[in-house]
Amino acid sequence: MKPLPMSYGGESSPNIEMDEHTFLVNRERVVDYLNSLDKVFVNDQFLNWDPEHRIKVQIFSARAYHSLFMHNMCIRPTPEELEDFSTPDFTIYNAGQFPCNRYTHYMTTSTNIDLNLDRKEVVILGTQYAGEMKKGLFGVMHYLMPKRNILSLHSSNNMGKDGDVALFFGLSGRAIREA
Repeated sequence: MKPLPMSYGGESSPNIEMDEHTFLVNRERVVDYLNSLDKVFVNDQFLNWDPEHRIKVQIFSARAYHSLFMHNMCIRPTPEELEDFSTPDFTIYNAGQFPCNRYTHYMTTSTNIDLNLDRKEVVILGTQYAGEMKKGLFGVMHYLMPKRNILSLHSSNNMGKDGDVALFFGLSGRAIREA
């Protein structure tokens, strides 16, 4: 079994390798929690404006504002595109504040964000920060796009009247919002 998710940044990194069994324990916990709710919010959306390299994402969330955040963050399909949406390329299960079992192997807190590239799933437990979904999908895009020979950037741009282009780079999002 290969470890999940990949560990970046060495020993000082907060990313901890995880085996498939532990991922599935967390996945089962989030799905059971979402199934226990009276209302679950579901978004079917796209990543990447280029239709040839577009990725279909389905997001299940416990909180309305998580759904609204992703509604505004991702590309909204047209009604016709929704009819043909079918199976998503990636799925996010977000339990919001519902904690992971911190006594499960590899868990050090009640908050856990798991990315499983083989299953094409993101599992989020124990955090109400909506940005974890965005960060997870950025990670997915930064992993997948270079495999398609596409430069993956966290940036924004403006085009002037004469076709001149300015790129704005920033990790926090402030530079992008100000573009």
